[in-house]
Amino acid sequence: MNSEETSVDVRQALRVFDKIQRYGQQRENEKQLFGVFASTGFDGYTVTLRDANVELNVLFHNKFNIEFKNRHFLKEFLAALSRIDHAQFDTSP
Repeated sequence: MNSEETSVDVRQALRVFDKIQRYGQQRENEKQLFGVFASTGFDGYTVTLRDANVELNVLFHNKFNIEFKNRHFLKEFLAALSRIDHAQFDTSP
């Protein structure tokens, strides 16, 4: 299901992407943190956040495309993004 009616906080998604890149574990061509995977497109302009049921692509000029199986999975995915966004990580050396 692809919904143009879905609201996504793109700034939050980019913050989450940054946290996953800094604190996540490498998994092949992407990093993973708390069940959310992050990667970039070959050109570096597309950021992808995904789990098993949802894929969010943040495109150039903060446009986005989101694919999901159903609204329940979308709600869980957005909650996971919020948890990562608000998570505190120890940055001391």
